Amino acid sequence: MKKLFIAAATVAVIFITSCKPESFKDFESNSAFSVSKLQGTWKVTKVTQTDEFAASKGFPYKTLDLTSLMKQNEITLTFAATAGAPTTYTINYGTAAKLLGVTNGNWQLDNLEQPQKLDLASGTDTAKLTMANYSLLANNKLMLIQQKKQGNKLVLSYTYEFSKN
Repeated sequence: MKKLFIAAATVAVIFITSCKPESFKDFESNSAFSVSKLQGTWKVTKVTQTDEFAASKGFPYKTLDLTSLMKQNEITLTFAATAGAPTTYTINYGTAAKLLGVTNGNWQLDNLEQPQKLDLASGTDTAKLTMANYSLLANNKLMLIQQKKQGNKLVLSYTYEFSKN
């Protein structure tokens, strides 16, 4: 009788604690991004500079917050679009340092459904940026990364965080 009770209790514990697989919703490629979500005026909330050499070596001082130091929080970036396609942009730096190097022109994405690269072209100059996480757009946030290279070697990167006005 005791053995039967222990066996029944063991089966009950296994039954109660067993896991069942969860069902996951299918990925919808258009749900996280659309050009219209970028359209409008964005204000810089934070700019961080990363010394990539120091980061690769594990040095303690590898990043620097430039937001207040270089008045980066004065910057606004405005994207315009027509019929779901990128058109023009304007950057108002105020008295901030012009780290991006461009002020106005045309912008483009490498892929309209799942972009990774965002280019800001102005004549012969182009600021090449990487979109860090476009799912942030749902909360009116945007994160862009600019990489500075010396030859083929990555030297510095800048991470720009924006919020939509």
